[in-house]
Amino acid sequence: MLAYGAPTPEELEFFEQKIRPLLAENCYTCHSAETMAAADLRLDSGPAMLAGGSRGPAIAPGDPAASLLIQAVGYTDPDLQMPPAGKLSDD
Repeated sequence: MLAYGAPTPEELEFFEQKIRPLLAENCYTCHSAETMAAADLRLDSGPAMLAGGSRGPAIAPGDPAASLLIQAVGYTDPDLQMPPAGKLSDD
């Protein structure tokens, strides 16, 4: 298993500017501490994403292709497509 250290300032900035807003807008309604966390999955913190939900960890650090979150938002699996209202834009 690979070990990952703390994110760099640039990585944190990217996450806060690009990723967290998408999660907040499209995922937190069903997957946060403020909700019933559908499928027992919370996406409102890094540790919660690593812990995952009923399908396992949402993210696979260092292996995006193995990440359930990436698979879900990419609509690559017909049984796992999020958000359910429609695929996010490629941008």
